[in-house]
Amino acid sequence: MERDDGIAEYFAIHDDSTGGRFMSQLGRGIGAFRDFTFGEGIGRAEADPPGPAVAGRLGMWRFTYSAGPRGVADGGAVRFTPPNGFSAPQFEDMTAPGYCSFSCDEKGVRLAPSLWEPELGITFLPASLTLTLEAGSLAEGGRVEIVYGWTPSGIPGARAQLLAMPAAFHFTINAAGDGGWELLPGPPVIDVRPEAPAKAIAVSPAQAVCGEPFALRIVVRDRYGNVVPDYRGKIEFRAAGGEAHHPGAVSASGGVTVAEGFSIDAPGVRRIEVEAEGLPPARTPPIRAEARAPERRLLFGDPHCMSGLCVGEYPAGLDARGIVDYVHTYARDAAGVDFGACTSLGYRMDDAEWRAVCEGARDFTEPGRYVALPAYEWFGMRERQDGNRNVYFLDDDGPPKYHSRDPESDMPEKLWAKLEGMEGRALTIPHHSASAIIGTRWEYHNPRFQRLVEIYSIWGNSEAQGCERPLVNSSDYEHQSVEVALEKGFRLGIVAGSDTHTSQPGYSNRLRLKNGWHGGYACVWAESFDREGIFRALWERRCYGTTGARIILEFTLGGEPMGSEIALAAGAAREVWVRAEGTGDIAEVAVIKNARAAHLFKGGGESFEGRWTDPAGRERGTDYYYVRVKQADGEMAWSSPVWVEAG
Repeated sequence: MERDDGIAEYFAIHDDSTGGRFMSQLGRGIGAFRDFTFGEGIGRAEADPPGPAVAGRLGMWRFTYSAGPRGVADGGAVRFTPPNGFSAPQFEDMTAPGYCSFSCDEKGVRLAPSLWEPELGITFLPASLTLTLEAGSLAEGGRVEIVYGWTPSGIPGARAQLLAMPAAFHFTINAAGDGGWELLPGPPVIDVRPEAPAKAIAVSPAQAVCGEPFALRIVVRDRYGNVVPDYRGKIEFRAAGGEAHHPGAVSASGGVTVAEGFSIDAPGVRRIEVEAEGLPPARTPPIRAEARAPERRLLFGDPHCMSGLCVGEYPAGLDARGIVDYVHTYARDAAGVDFGACTSLGYRMDDAEWRAVCEGARDFTEPGRYVALPAYEWFGMRERQDGNRNVYFLDDDGPPKYHSRDPESDMPEKLWAKLEGMEGRALTIPHHSASAIIGTRWEYHNPRFQRLVEIYSIWGNSEAQGCERPLVNSSDYEHQSVEVALEKGFRLGIVAGSDTHTSQPGYSNRLRLKNGWHGGYACVWAESFDREGIFRALWERRCYGTTGARIILEFTLGGEPMGSEIALAAGAAREVWVRAEGTGDIAEVAVIKNARAAHLFKGGGESFEGRWTDPAGRERGTDYYYVRVKQADGEMAWSSPVWVEAG
């Protein structure tokens, strides 16, 4: 038996995206354009053709702006802004991508073009073409025409974004010529469709109880990672590495198929092979079958997602609650993660939008299926390097939002002071700490709330100087890496996430203006599959991070699990135990002690188990140990540390 969770239909509903929902922001822009107000009587814009486009392919579009009753005065301007991910507009090289020709049907009007290019890391706005009325003016109905992607040969020359979702082409108008820009309501929206199916991704639970049924999720994606909602084909299953009961084959009628009827009879680790018609073979991550329900559930999540509430407009045409719904629907259904969060910038959300985030977390939380965490990002000041921290709450009933542009909470210490009394119910987790652009100065620390660090995301790895998958932007590992924080004595557990800028948590590598590394996962050993269980596991540091592979990782020292603080007598043995199940062959497992690799296990297969007793014993008043797993394909996992004090 199979069922369709509705993801194909959800991501196909874009036909009326320029209608009421877009305008429900009460006269104010959303996402990157929230600093603009919608102008009254400033006109309208249309696209020809109105769509659709195909992800990553070249196209040519004719955009026509028609002036409203206010017209556009001499010295006024029309600004054209394609979405992030489309070719940047330009007017100098007819053979280069994004070339724009332009004209005006009003006699005596002379248009002077100029370009505005954003600086990466400074702004969320895409590049824009500004056409200033150097002479003449536009009366009502006067038109400016821009052919985006024009080439002398007639071959389209503007490349569409790689994301398959609706994309808004914005016009901002300086109608009076006084420098006051207003956002044109109802911008042209072009629906970007996915490329052809290229791969199937199989998602499975990390654990199963022998004899009890479970389901697999098969997601068909194009070469850019977009879900392909119109995929049709037969999907066949085979058990690998031991006996498992399965339905044999199902028929897919969308980009996401949930196939039921799987079970495993005997304890052990299984991987199920999947063949979707017309696509390369795929395989599930490891599934550990146990004779009885385990004391802790291993759950995979992406708790870090920038959304259309603060960056770009991903997807275009949705109001605040629509964006939150999109984030959690994608995480749950398309990515198949167990938990997630919509961590939009706190200072760019108003109270109504924050309420939408919290209500969405409440409505999407379904214990045993998916958990949504109420959260936002506290975005520090670059010049101070006081870091970016996501703030997570256990409760969704009106938790406070203290943002970094409020004088009452504009420093990390002020934020933690505001959270006073919420220990165990609020967490602040810094990310891309080693970034030189907006990293984390470890002078700021509060162990009651800052109990975890995000070691990896699409920005890269902040572990230590010389690490693999380094940060994509400039870095300062010497002063701001995770290693530096641990060496300072901070007792930080480890998680990872995506920090995607596309409203698509759980499976993404897309930043605002370019691709990064593939997003990571936060993996928790939770006592229960609900928000309380996940939050408690994070608080207790019973968690680890991966580069996006669903690696199963267990680590104990002296029999105590990752995240523990233990005391051992001076001569007591310090036995490390590691067990890992990879999504590919495990190349090595490193035991890191006090910022150095104290022991290196060699891998050799997908399964690993090893023990090592530290012969050096005590080196400091408190030693810390953690484990780093590296697969042959480059995927990695990092455990939370165990801290050992002298007894």
